[in-house]
Amino acid sequence: MSLKVALAGATGNLGPAILAALNAANFEITVLTRSSNNSFDSKVKVAQVDYQSVESIQKALANQDALVIALGAVGLEPHANLIKAAVAANVKRIIPSQFGSNTTNPNAAALPVYGDKVAVQKQLNEIIASSSTTSYTSIVNGPFLDWGLEVKFLVDLSSSEPVLYDGGDRKISVTTLSGVGKAVVGVLNNLDVTKNKTVFVSEAELSQKDLLQLAGKQVSKSQNVSTADLEKEAFAELQEPEPNVPVFVYGFLKRTIFGEGFGSLFPTESLSNELLGVEKLSDEELKALVLKYA
Repeated sequence: MSLKVALAGATGNLGPAILAALNAANFEITVLTRSSNNSFDSKVKVAQVDYQSVESIQKALANQDALVIALGAVGLEPHANLIKAAVAANVKRIIPSQFGSNTTNPNAAALPVYGDKVAVQKQLNEIIASSSTTSYTSIVNGPFLDWGLEVKFLVDLSSSEPVLYDGGDRKISVTTLSGVGKAVVGVLNNLDVTKNKTVFVSEAELSQKDLLQLAGKQVSKSQNVSTADLEKEAFAELQEPEPNVPVFVYGFLKRTIFGEGFGSLFPTESLSNELLGVEKLSDEELKALVLKYA
C-alpha cells in the first residue's frame, strides 16, 4: 500500500522538487497550504491550514503516514506547530526542514542563523523520548548546487572578478534540488534504517575554483573575502537597532559553507547516497549543469 505523505511548503525553491519526487514515487500526497488556490497536479490533494493553529494542522494530518516540512525561514512557530500536530495525529515519520548546512556541527549550530533549526532538533529529540509512534529523519545535503549557481550565491560565473571566500579552494558538499527530492523519497522507502537519524547526502564535492574551471572561466583577478570577517560583521550587524537581515544572514551562511571547521565537506563514510538512491553527478553532468548557469 502506498504511503500517505503530507508536504508543507510545496512552493518556493525546494518544495516543487520534493513534490515532483514524491509524485514520481507514486505516494498519496496531500499538500498543506495557507491559501485556497490550487495550482497543483489533479492527483495531489490540497488541505488549507492555519500554521498558527495546531488543531488546524492536526485535522489535515489525520491518517497521514509521513510529514515532510519544506517551509523556509517563516519563524519557529509554524515548524514547531507542524511537529506538535504530527505527533497528535500519530504521524509515523517527520522529515523536518533541516535541509542545507550541517547543523550537527557545533560550530555551525552556534551561529544565530541556525537557531530555529537547532530548536526544532531539540523538540524532535524530546518527542522521540516520549512518543512510541512518531519518529524523524533529518536530511543534511549542503547548499543547493543548481539554485546556488542560478542566484550567484556559490560563485558568480559571469563576473570578470568573482568573489572567492577564503581563497576559493575549499571543497564543499553540494546537492541539487532534485537530488534532495530523491533523498526524501529514499528516506520514506527506508523508514526502519533511517529512524531517528540525521542522514547526509551529496551529489558532488566542489570548490569555487572548481566551479569556475568547469565553466571554462580563466580568471586573472578575483576578490578574496575572509569568512571570519563576514562572521564578525554579521554579529556586529545583529547589535544594530534595526539589523539588515541579508547582511547577517548571508554572512553567517557563507561562513558556514565556505569557512573551515563548520562540517561543510561530508566524509564519504557518513554519506547515505546509496541507501537513499542519490547518485553522484558524473563529470559530464556537472559540466553541463555549471555551463547552464555560466
